[in-house]
Amino acid sequence: MCLLNNIFIMHLSSRKKGFTMLEVLIVIMIVGILFVAFRSSFQIKNKDVLYGQACIETLYGQINNFVYAGLSSKVIFSGNVKHFPDQYIATFNPNIQNISLNYQENTTTSIYSSIDISGWSNINYCRTSTYFMRMNGDNYTLTINKWLAENQNLQSFFITGTSSQSTGGNTFWECNLVGTWCKEMARFETDIRTISIKKYMCLSFSETWDCLEWDN
Repeated sequence: MCLLNNIFIMHLSSRKKGFTMLEVLIVIMIVGILFVAFRSSFQIKNKDVLYGQACIETLYGQINNFVYAGLSSKVIFSGNVKHFPDQYIATFNPNIQNISLNYQENTTTSIYSSIDISGWSNINYCRTSTYFMRMNGDNYTLTINKWLAENQNLQSFFITGTSSQSTGGNTFWECNLVGTWCKEMARFETDIRTISIKKYMCLSFSETWDCLEWDN
Protein backbone atom coordinates (compact mmCIF):
# COMPACT_ATOMS: atom_id res chain seq x y z
CA MET A 1 0.00 0.00 0.00
CA CYS A 2 2.80 2.37 0.88
CA LEU A 3 4.48 1.57 -2.38
CA LEU A 4 1.33 2.45 -4.35
CA ASN A 5 1.01 5.73 -2.46
CA ASN A 6 4.60 6.64 -3.24
CA ILE A 7 4.11 5.85 -6.93
CA PHE A 8 0.94 8.01 -7.05
CA ILE A 9 2.70 10.94 -5.34
CA MET A 10 5.63 10.69 -7.73
CA HIS A 11 3.22 10.69 -10.66
CA LEU A 12 1.51 13.86 -9.41
CA SER A 13 4.79 15.65 -8.77
CA SER A 14 6.00 14.76 -12.24
CA ARG A 15 3.06 16.56 -13.92
CA LYS A 16 3.83 20.01 -15.35
CA LYS A 17 2.42 22.99 -13.53
CA GLY A 18 0.96 26.10 -15.28
CA PHE A 19 0.44 26.77 -18.99
CA THR A 20 2.61 25.49 -21.78
CA MET A 21 4.31 27.94 -24.13
CA LEU A 22 1.90 26.93 -26.91
CA GLU A 23 -1.12 27.72 -24.74
CA VAL A 24 0.30 31.12 -23.81
CA LEU A 25 0.94 31.96 -27.48
CA ILE A 26 -2.61 30.96 -28.42
CA VAL A 27 -4.05 33.23 -25.71
CA ILE A 28 -1.84 36.15 -26.81
CA MET A 29 -2.91 35.61 -30.42
CA ILE A 30 -6.61 35.66 -29.52
CA VAL A 31 -6.24 38.81 -27.41
CA GLY A 32 -4.29 40.47 -30.23
CA ILE A 33 -6.99 39.67 -32.79
CA LEU A 34 -9.73 41.05 -30.52
CA PHE A 35 -7.71 44.18 -29.78
CA VAL A 36 -7.15 44.94 -33.47
CA ALA A 37 -10.80 44.25 -34.28
CA PHE A 38 -12.23 46.61 -31.67
CA ARG A 39 -9.44 49.15 -31.17
CA SER A 40 -10.50 51.69 -33.81
CA SER A 41 -14.16 51.82 -32.79
CA PHE A 42 -13.35 51.89 -29.07
CA GLN A 43 -10.68 54.56 -29.36
CA ILE A 44 -12.70 56.92 -31.57
CA LYS A 45 -15.89 56.73 -29.52
CA ASN A 46 -14.24 57.07 -26.13
CA LYS A 47 -11.74 59.70 -27.23
CA ASP A 48 -14.51 61.84 -28.70
CA VAL A 49 -16.58 61.54 -25.52
CA LEU A 50 -13.64 62.56 -23.33
CA TYR A 51 -12.72 65.47 -25.62
CA GLY A 52 -16.35 66.59 -25.72
CA GLN A 53 -16.50 66.55 -21.93
CA ALA A 54 -13.28 68.59 -21.79
CA CYS A 55 -14.89 71.15 -24.11
CA ILE A 56 -17.97 71.39 -21.87
CA GLU A 57 -15.93 71.69 -18.67
CA THR A 58 -13.80 74.49 -20.15
CA LEU A 59 -16.87 76.27 -21.49
CA TYR A 60 -18.70 76.03 -18.18
CA GLY A 61 -15.60 77.13 -16.29
CA GLN A 62 -15.38 80.37 -18.26
CA ILE A 63 -19.08 81.12 -17.81
CA ASN A 64 -19.10 80.17 -14.14
CA ASN A 65 -16.06 82.34 -13.39
CA PHE A 66 -17.72 85.29 -15.10
CA VAL A 67 -20.98 84.75 -13.20
CA TYR A 68 -19.05 84.45 -9.94
CA ALA A 69 -17.31 87.74 -10.70
CA GLY A 70 -20.72 89.32 -11.21
CA LEU A 71 -22.23 87.87 -8.05
CA SER A 72 -19.26 89.05 -5.98
CA SER A 73 -18.75 92.28 -7.98
CA LYS A 74 -15.12 91.45 -8.60
CA VAL A 75 -12.86 93.35 -10.92
CA ILE A 76 -12.33 91.85 -14.37
CA PHE A 77 -9.34 92.33 -16.64
CA SER A 78 -9.22 93.17 -20.32
CA GLY A 79 -5.57 92.61 -21.08
CA ASN A 80 -3.80 94.42 -18.24
CA VAL A 81 -6.61 96.94 -17.75
CA LYS A 82 -8.86 96.63 -14.72
CA HIS A 83 -12.60 97.16 -15.08
CA PHE A 84 -15.21 97.59 -12.38
CA PRO A 85 -18.48 96.83 -14.19
CA ASP A 86 -21.87 98.15 -13.23
CA GLN A 87 -23.39 95.10 -14.92
CA TYR A 88 -22.11 91.68 -16.00
CA ILE A 89 -23.97 90.38 -19.05
CA ALA A 90 -23.92 86.86 -20.56
CA THR A 91 -25.79 86.25 -23.82
CA PHE A 92 -26.50 82.72 -25.09
CA ASN A 93 -27.30 82.70 -28.81
CA PRO A 94 -27.81 79.28 -30.45
CA ASN A 95 -28.74 80.97 -33.73
CA ILE A 96 -25.13 82.01 -34.30
CA GLN A 97 -23.60 79.37 -31.97
CA ASN A 98 -22.07 81.97 -29.68
CA ILE A 99 -21.89 82.85 -25.99
CA SER A 100 -20.93 86.46 -25.40
CA LEU A 101 -19.68 87.66 -22.01
CA ASN A 102 -19.97 91.43 -21.78
CA TYR A 103 -19.74 94.11 -19.12
CA GLN A 104 -21.19 97.57 -18.76
CA GLU A 105 -19.06 100.28 -17.22
CA ASN A 106 -20.16 103.92 -17.05
CA THR A 107 -23.04 103.19 -19.48
CA THR A 108 -20.61 101.70 -22.04
CA THR A 109 -20.99 98.03 -22.91
CA SER A 110 -17.86 96.12 -23.95
CA ILE A 111 -17.08 92.53 -24.87
CA TYR A 112 -15.17 90.63 -22.23
CA SER A 113 -15.12 87.30 -24.11
CA SER A 114 -16.85 85.95 -27.22
CA ILE A 115 -17.06 82.15 -27.24
CA ASP A 116 -17.77 80.36 -30.52
CA ILE A 117 -19.30 76.91 -30.07
CA SER A 118 -19.23 75.26 -33.49
CA GLY A 119 -17.16 76.18 -36.54
CA TRP A 120 -13.53 76.65 -35.65
CA SER A 121 -14.15 77.09 -31.96
CA ASN A 122 -11.80 79.13 -29.80
CA ILE A 123 -12.02 76.49 -27.06
CA ASN A 124 -9.92 73.35 -27.23
CA TYR A 125 -11.77 70.13 -28.05
CA CYS A 126 -15.03 71.86 -29.07
CA ARG A 127 -14.15 70.84 -32.61
CA THR A 128 -11.76 68.16 -33.87
CA SER A 129 -11.16 66.35 -37.14
CA THR A 130 -14.04 63.95 -36.32
CA TYR A 131 -16.76 66.02 -34.56
CA PHE A 132 -18.03 69.48 -33.62
CA MET A 133 -20.10 70.77 -30.71
CA ARG A 134 -23.48 72.41 -31.22
CA MET A 135 -25.57 74.53 -28.83
CA ASN A 136 -29.38 74.32 -28.86
CA GLY A 137 -32.10 75.77 -26.68
CA ASP A 138 -33.00 79.26 -25.52
CA ASN A 139 -31.68 82.50 -26.92
CA TYR A 140 -31.46 84.65 -23.80
CA THR A 141 -29.41 87.17 -21.84
CA LEU A 142 -28.43 86.96 -18.18
CA THR A 143 -27.69 90.26 -16.44
CA ILE A 144 -26.11 90.66 -13.01
CA ASN A 145 -26.04 94.06 -11.31
CA LYS A 146 -23.00 95.27 -9.39
CA TRP A 147 -23.24 94.30 -5.71
CA LEU A 148 -26.52 92.63 -6.70
CA ALA A 149 -28.09 96.08 -6.44
CA GLU A 150 -31.85 95.98 -6.87
CA ASN A 151 -34.67 98.46 -7.16
CA GLN A 152 -38.36 98.19 -7.85
CA ASN A 153 -37.79 98.32 -11.60
CA LEU A 154 -34.72 96.12 -11.95
CA GLN A 155 -33.86 92.79 -10.39
CA SER A 156 -30.28 92.09 -9.35
CA PHE A 157 -30.04 88.79 -11.26
CA PHE A 158 -32.40 88.53 -14.21
CA ILE A 159 -32.80 87.08 -17.67
CA THR A 160 -34.51 88.35 -20.80
CA GLY A 161 -35.49 86.57 -23.99
CA THR A 162 -37.12 83.46 -22.54
CA SER A 163 -40.83 82.79 -22.15
CA SER A 164 -40.58 81.89 -18.46
CA GLN A 165 -38.55 84.95 -17.41
CA SER A 166 -37.19 82.88 -14.51
CA THR A 167 -35.17 80.13 -16.19
CA GLY A 168 -33.19 79.74 -19.38
CA GLY A 169 -31.24 76.81 -20.66
CA ASN A 170 -29.16 75.29 -23.41
CA THR A 171 -28.20 71.80 -24.46
CA PHE A 172 -24.85 70.96 -26.02
CA TRP A 173 -24.61 68.23 -28.64
CA GLU A 174 -21.57 66.50 -30.05
CA CYS A 175 -22.05 65.64 -33.75
CA ASN A 176 -19.73 63.96 -36.20
CA LEU A 177 -18.72 65.97 -39.25
CA VAL A 178 -20.62 63.82 -41.77
CA GLY A 179 -23.89 64.14 -39.83
CA THR A 180 -24.57 60.47 -39.11
CA TRP A 181 -24.84 60.86 -35.33
CA CYS A 182 -25.27 63.44 -32.58
CA LYS A 183 -25.35 62.90 -28.82
CA GLU A 184 -26.47 65.25 -26.06
CA MET A 185 -23.40 65.87 -23.92
CA ALA A 186 -24.55 68.46 -21.40
CA ARG A 187 -27.17 70.95 -20.27
CA PHE A 188 -26.71 74.39 -18.76
CA GLU A 189 -29.59 75.90 -16.81
CA THR A 190 -29.86 79.45 -15.54
CA ASP A 191 -32.32 79.90 -12.68
CA ILE A 192 -32.90 83.33 -11.17
CA ARG A 193 -34.68 81.71 -8.21
CA THR A 194 -31.46 80.04 -7.08
CA ILE A 195 -29.20 82.73 -8.59
CA SER A 196 -27.07 80.20 -10.42
CA ILE A 197 -26.09 78.52 -13.66
CA LYS A 198 -26.03 74.75 -13.23
CA LYS A 199 -24.31 72.18 -15.42
CA TYR A 200 -25.60 68.65 -16.02
CA MET A 201 -23.25 66.25 -17.79
CA CYS A 202 -24.17 62.97 -19.45
CA LEU A 203 -22.20 60.17 -17.79
CA SER A 204 -22.93 57.26 -20.14
CA PHE A 205 -24.44 56.60 -23.56
CA SER A 206 -26.38 53.79 -25.21
CA GLU A 207 -25.33 52.25 -28.51
CA THR A 208 -27.64 54.74 -30.26
CA TRP A 209 -26.03 57.66 -28.36
CA ASP A 210 -29.02 58.26 -26.08
CA CYS A 211 -27.95 59.46 -22.63
CA LEU A 212 -28.39 56.70 -20.07
CA GLU A 213 -27.32 58.59 -16.95
CA TRP A 214 -27.04 62.26 -15.94
CA ASP A 215 -24.91 63.55 -13.09
CA ASN A 216 -27.85 65.32 -11.45
